[in-house]
Amino acid sequence: MPQINKSKLLFMATIAAYCLIGVEIIIMISPFALYFYSVYGPILDFFASSPYLSWMTEFFLPHMVFTDDPLILALSYMQIFLVLGLLLFFTAAVPLYYGRFRKKGVVRISFYSKIRHPQYLFLALSGFGLLLYWPRFIILVMYVTMLFVYYILARNEEWRMKQEAPESYDNYMKNTPMFLPGEPGGKIYRFLFGWIKPKWLGIAVTYVITVCLSVAVAFGIRAYTVNRLQTVSNDSITLLSVFPRPSEEVSELYQQIISSQKINDPQKNIQANLAYIFPGDFFLTALVTDKDRRFSEDIIERFPEVLEWHQHKFSGGLGKFFKIFYNFVRTLGKVETNYDVERFVFVQVSDSDGKPVASSDLFKMGTKRKPVLIVDVDAYDHQVLAVIETNGRHKWGKMPMPSF
Repeated sequence: MPQINKSKLLFMATIAAYCLIGVEIIIMISPFALYFYSVYGPILDFFASSPYLSWMTEFFLPHMVFTDDPLILALSYMQIFLVLGLLLFFTAAVPLYYGRFRKKGVVRISFYSKIRHPQYLFLALSGFGLLLYWPRFIILVMYVTMLFVYYILARNEEWRMKQEAPESYDNYMKNTPMFLPGEPGGKIYRFLFGWIKPKWLGIAVTYVITVCLSVAVAFGIRAYTVNRLQTVSNDSITLLSVFPRPSEEVSELYQQIISSQKINDPQKNIQANLAYIFPGDFFLTALVTDKDRRFSEDIIERFPEVLEWHQHKFSGGLGKFFKIFYNFVRTLGKVETNYDVERFVFVQVSDSDGKPVASSDLFKMGTKRKPVLIVDVDAYDHQVLAVIETNGRHKWGKMPMPSF
């Protein structure tokens, strides 16, 4: 097989694997979620069922819970790189294909006057934003792998260009850095691993060490995140509001709930040790329970399709799906979206033997989560509106989902 075909095969396989994992969150909100998880689900199940690999399905940053921590907020804002990187990628494609179409030889205009491979750089930037948006450990490993594949592909392209235009491309390489001005990556590699021969072995060692360091940093970020969750302990229940609110308010609301005649001490009867507090129409409730959201009148007025969408989750086609977003843009700023219902989702968090874990281990890796009861409360007078028993599943069945 020719060298160029091997490179293309490597590129296609890596991009396909990364996209399969990376677009998970995009597919989840589309009509194709059911079919997507029929393919991707077994992969997650395989990792989740192994005591040695289950950590790869976990999340190292919040996806469902919002915090006021400055570091976590800063990382969240960097999700914009997902869109920014893609825009820059397509912008960089214009001078490249213009130069190829006009047969101008080595392209030296626009971004290519500053770095040799701007498209790979911008794809890496976009991938970083995607990683922060849906931060599974498995995506982190794939992202680091993708960066090294980009390096290999870039070197292969340079080899081919030197065959086509040896003198001009050699001059271009001498005067233009590969990915970043000053080539910091190359300097670090030569300082730490430049002594390893042959070079492919040095690259392999660098890859393994980079993956290990990235995972270690992610574990540290996860521990930091769990410590910064604004939880409230009350009796044997730990309460976690997805939006920041005073601890006293959370405790008072919980006490009003358990004193209601409509509910019998849930943490005693059903062994729940964690309760999430959502707005009734919170868009990520499906990560915890499979019960439909409760929409306020202004939401229904603004998005009349939303009720039909939730009744027929995988039918109706893309037209009705994107109509929701069209109405969102059309009515943006015209209708307030105050929610009328607060929803407590009581969850039993247990270890691998099915025993409820201590409060200090609620967000420990490898624990199992089972929603056991939902209590809907009026957001204004805090009266219990409904007590709903669950079937113990979330919308995505047994697929590992974020716990914070």
